[in-house]
Amino acid sequence: MMILFALAENVPSYLTDTVALAAVAVIGYLFGHRTREEAAEHFDECLHSELSRATKIAKELQYVAGRIRREVARHQSNIATFQSRIGKLQSKNTADGWVELGEEAEALLAPTVELSTNLSAAYDQLRKHCSQLTNFAGSRTDSQTGVGNRKALEEQIDVQFSLHAQNPCHFSLALFRVEPPCDDPLNDLAKIDFLHDFAQTLENCVRDTDLVARYSSDEFAILMPQTTLSGATVFSTRFLQLVDSESPGAVVGGIVEVQEEDTPEKLFSRVDSALYSARTNGRSCLFQHDGKTIRELDCPLEAGSLESASDPEVCFAGVDEADEVPSR
Repeated sequence: MMILFALAENVPSYLTDTVALAAVAVIGYLFGHRTREEAAEHFDECLHSELSRATKIAKELQYVAGRIRREVARHQSNIATFQSRIGKLQSKNTADGWVELGEEAEALLAPTVELSTNLSAAYDQLRKHCSQLTNFAGSRTDSQTGVGNRKALEEQIDVQFSLHAQNPCHFSLALFRVEPPCDDPLNDLAKIDFLHDFAQTLENCVRDTDLVARYSSDEFAILMPQTTLSGATVFSTRFLQLVDSESPGAVVGGIVEVQEEDTPEKLFSRVDSALYSARTNGRSCLFQHDGKTIRELDCPLEAGSLESASDPEVCFAGVDEADEVPSR
């Protein structure tokens, strides 16, 4: 640095500016080079950490897939044995047939229940890993809030409809909207921060098997597999009670459960209609669409705390017993 300035004293005046600029450029280059090195090192550490996590997920997925394959193969053997013994009973045609049939059915029942339980647990694990892989993919994550985006929601809705077609099962969809206060509009950055906090609170309230996704700019959807309308109502009511007192504006929601004649388009249309009815109410409230009518839910709003929302058991406590919502 001193050398550069010493040289500047012995050169014509019209070159001094050039020398000074060169000195600044050298300093800027050295500082920038160091900064880039530090940023690269930080990036390498983050990448290494994420690659390690991805490797762990891959191993867990491999383990789950292998376990399912072995258990299904073993159960197929049990079924083949059951069929063979039933065939022998048919050829005997004896008075003891009912007793023997009961014994054979009892022998098959235990492994069938065990397989059902294990498949349910495997399903929960796969949903959890699916969520983690979605974060890696990026294309299914909303960049501002960190939850799923519309694409992720539509894909999971299609999956639920595919499962519903094979073996009719309950699943519900809730849609929440945060209404900004009319007399104090949030600026863009503050609104993004607020929506991020709201989305993360919602993410903390749901179970591992549920999906939270940004439906539109200020609307968030919650897809709840294996959940009836009454179960979704219990969750939505408790969540609204938790966040209403902390929100600067009204928080409204619409709730639906899949119906036999539904399509993804019809399901989205019904939840949109329920949410629209809630919005026209002018205050925090919940509406549900049962396939025939839209009605407001009795939802007494009490002062809540966002701190208690960090535990899904707060919103889902007791729901699985009375309303067929599986425990976390």
